[in-house]
Formats: sequence, C-alpha cells, structure tokens
Amino acid sequence: MPAWSTDIAREFVRLADAVSLRLDQLQLQRLVYIAHGWCLAATGEPLTGDRPEAWRIGPIYRRMADLLGPLGAGPVRLECFVEGPSAELSSFEMDRIAVTLRDYGALGSPQLSSVTQGAGTPWYKVYADGLGEHRDIPHRLVREQFHEFAGQQACSQHSC
Repeated sequence: MPAWSTDIAREFVRLADAVSLRLDQLQLQRLVYIAHGWCLAATGEPLTGDRPEAWRIGPIYRRMADLLGPLGAGPVRLECFVEGPSAELSSFEMDRIAVTLRDYGALGSPQLSSVTQGAGTPWYKVYADGLGEHRDIPHRLVREQFHEFAGQQACSQHSC
C-alpha cells in the first residue's frame, strides 16, 4: 500500500532539514502533489494512499491539512509529525521525493501554484470555479498532467 501524504511530507521535511531548507504547509502540500504526479507518470502507481482534493487554495491532502492546519503558516518542523511507524518507501519513491525537493523545494507557494493549479491542471478541471470544491482529484488526470510535463522536458532537452 502506498504511504500516506503525511509520511511523504515528513520525508520532505527530514530531507529539507538536512540542507537547512524550511517548508511551510502549502509548500508541503504542493511538493507531495508534485512528487505524487511524477510517480504516477513514471510507474502508473500512486505515491500516496490518499488522494488530493480540489480546495479553493489548490490541491490539498486532507490528512495533511488535519495534522498541520492548527500549526499556522510558519515552517513545519519534524516534531510536528506524530511519531510511530511510517510507511516503507521504495528506493524509487525516496529518489522521487529527493528529486522533487531538489527541483521544486526552493520555490515558494505562489510559484508552485503554477504547477499545481494553473489553467488546465487537474485541480482546475475538478474545482471548476468552486463547483467541485473538496472533490477528489483523479489519479488519471494527475498522471496525464505529468506525462505532458515529461514530454515538454524531453522536448526542451532535445530542442524540439
């Protein structure tokens, strides 16, 4: 079974701490979504056992929001996560989290929003000007978005 979004977020915070990077809740929500999207595109399998939902502020994992919401807008610390057994992450999943942090971790929430909630994104399609608020964002749509990103990256690397 895939890990919960809170397990993935904890791994992001752990890796970010190692390089003195501080992440807030919205950055974590977006980073987990992005890593999830890249996993879906690469393997067809979800990174998280919970689905992102279309909230007004973008794709949100409710489990993470419930855990981290009361903490406010400041940086999330490792101590914010409940101790206990966490999911076993494969080496591919750990690599995907590390690469996502490397590629997107320095971006603020507004910059990450262009990836997670721009026009045509899965969030945009499901949220539908508020009509789909709090509905699950299907894996199929997320996978399509990140397949498109992969094609764009490959094209830019080969001067298409």
